[in-house]
Amino acid sequence: MGNTLVAIIVIFLAWDAVWWLLGVKPLFPWQLRKKLRAGAAGLVLLDVRTPPEYAWFHLPGALNLPDVLARPDKLPLVPPSQTVVVICMTGHRSPFVSLALKKRGFPRVRNLTGGMVGWKIYEWCSRVVKG
Repeated sequence: MGNTLVAIIVIFLAWDAVWWLLGVKPLFPWQLRKKLRAGAAGLVLLDVRTPPEYAWFHLPGALNLPDVLARPDKLPLVPPSQTVVVICMTGHRSPFVSLALKKRGFPRVRNLTGGMVGWKIYEWCSRVVKG
């Protein structure tokens, strides 16, 4: 089991590294948690999951726009000073959206590493560590 877990972690990190080289910067769950606790000023949370996935669980204040690439008119006006954090379920759909947004002129786009699954795992681990 330990080797499997290590392999999964390596695959996720390699996935993010490739996207980072393409210009999509990662945002790890603990970094997002810190930003949210600081008031989240200047953050736009863009959840690109399907409506049922979003209804299952989501971050408060996140905009659910699963078809944002097909319908860019639905995207809210985002000043260049704000950071758009793109969120999906596992971090495998959101990099595509992040890269497309960067190409459309959004200068500050970040991809939530591990998506909402990574967020939930981080939350769970944080509770276990705190006891």
